[in-house]
Amino acid sequence: MRKFIFPFTLLILIIIYLMLTNPTTDDYLAYSVKQFGESPSVTNLEIEIERVNFMFFSTYTQIVAFETGITYLGIGGAFFKISDGQFDYPWWLEFFN
Repeated sequence: MRKFIFPFTLLILIIIYLMLTNPTTDDYLAYSVKQFGESPSVTNLEIEIERVNFMFFSTYTQIVAFETGITYLGIGGAFFKISDGQFDYPWWLEFFN
């Protein structure tokens, strides 16, 4: 019984950490400004940011004129690129649209 307490406690702590550090849309906007030097906007086009929240992590995709952009995975307060853009939208995110 005792050897199961430590892994279970560690798992609970990791889950709590991931839930507390799950980035918000404002965090993504701040990241994109820091990364690219400007706000994600294109002249005369409407930009939408699609966020899929999985409670422990989130994905962010810019949608410009009905075309998807690069998708980022936000986890633990950091962002990781998981797609290359327009024709590389992750297939597993299609289920959440």
